[in-house]
Amino acid sequence: MKPDLLSRLVELDAAPRAGLSTAELDRKEELLRTVLRDTNRPSRPAAPAYRRPLVRRTAYTIAAGLAAGAALLTVTADPPGQDGSGPLSASEVASWTATADDSDDANLSFSRCFRKTKDVYGDKGWGAISNADRRGTTTSMIVTRHGRAAYCMAGSDGSGMAVSIGPAVDVPANDITLDAQGTRGSGSTRFRYAVGSVGEGVKEITLRDQGRTVHAHVQLIPTLPYGRWTAWWPESDSHDRLTGTLTLKDGTTRTINGETLTK
Repeated sequence: MKPDLLSRLVELDAAPRAGLSTAELDRKEELLRTVLRDTNRPSRPAAPAYRRPLVRRTAYTIAAGLAAGAALLTVTADPPGQDGSGPLSASEVASWTATADDSDDANLSFSRCFRKTKDVYGDKGWGAISNADRRGTTTSMIVTRHGRAAYCMAGSDGSGMAVSIGPAVDVPANDITLDAQGTRGSGSTRFRYAVGSVGEGVKEITLRDQGRTVHAHVQLIPTLPYGRWTAWWPESDSHDRLTGTLTLKDGTTRTINGETLTK
């Protein structure tokens, strides 16, 4: 270091200047003489004794660095949104089936769906159920309480959602309407749902979206000449390019599309 820098550092030292004591000077001289007398090179056995701690420290440092690097790679190698996120988990969406199981022994998650609909309307007790089915491991149904309806979906792992929908509407016997639809999730959890009203003359509804075929669940409301239909399916970005076929009870069929449904 330059002398002028040392001078400035000394000026900044708040401790008063003091020389070494006699004992300290003697100790300094003795240490200097000891160092000058020791001209022998270290023996071979002494080297490993000094190297081993360094090797261990180096190994620990490398291991810690690799662990930290692996953790960093684990985070950065998986870009946000690759697996996606949504109300249903990726495993629930992956278990989807084109035809819904609406049998009594379908092991439906009624309680989960009811809890989901309470998020929409609050805790108002039990309600009427329609269009209850299961596709893969996901249960879906319509729950109506005090004239207000909600469409809910509940996975076996606790994931799911509920959305408010309007009441069923009286439609001609051989016709249907599209009352509610939407897309949720992203990536492997992305799915689309559709809910509508159906006349008593309709037997089956087959939907097609981006090459995927979906058989809707059709159910009439007791004592009324109309009912509901529901469906959901994975990974859709159709932008209302929905098409399908109605099969009537008299055996005839008719083609439908998203534009005619929303009119």
